[in-house]
Amino acid sequence: MTRTCYIAINGIRTNPGDAEGWTDRFVTWINTRLPDGVVAEKFEYACGALLRRVRQRERADEIAKKAGYYRRAGYRLVLVGHSNGCDLIARVLEACGAEIDAAHLISPAADEEDFAEAIREGLIRRIHIYGSRNDGALRFAAATRPLLRWLGLGYGSLGLRGREFAALFPGVVQDHSDDTCGHSTWLQRGAPFEALMQALSANDLADHAIPLSTTHSAGDWSPGDSGLRDE
Repeated sequence: MTRTCYIAINGIRTNPGDAEGWTDRFVTWINTRLPDGVVAEKFEYACGALLRRVRQRERADEIAKKAGYYRRAGYRLVLVGHSNGCDLIARVLEACGAEIDAAHLISPAADEEDFAEAIREGLIRRIHIYGSRNDGALRFAAATRPLLRWLGLGYGSLGLRGREFAALFPGVVQDHSDDTCGHSTWLQRGAPFEALMQALSANDLADHAIPLSTTHSAGDWSPGDSGLRDE
């Protein structure tokens, strides 16, 4: 199996000190259940709903640097985000280019156009979406976005439209949405989280067949490089 590094990225209103948070459980699951050569890292941060843009650029830059270390060591890179963590993944793509092999977006509070642009520019080989048309948090985000956009606030709501987005890019995007889920149902301890991890690992295993011909060589990009936007 190709050496692979997963990096898990939380959303807002998360306590990085919670040892039972989903990112901690994710790292433990990957590191104990998958074969040697597959490892997991996490990127955690704390912020509220209104202040998430304050350090969004800096957070994405930190993730990009972490990804760069693994890429230079020869690892295949997979980013896994929940909610605002998916918006961070979109920003990391700007910094890393084709260095990211796949992204798994859980209840993504992100904009379609950011990922559509990354796909058109060949910056990512596969995107998996785990969303729900009945995600209450994203439905609220979609309803309030027109009012908050002029303040530079608001969230994307890609998780509501995973099927439609996958239909636009059938060779790159795969939708695994489940309309019985809420915004954080996928990450609940017990059966929901186990089902997510089994699906995620199976989906990613299938992605190993995707050619890596567009991958930059280790000398093309260093962890300090960044092309992130200022929002």
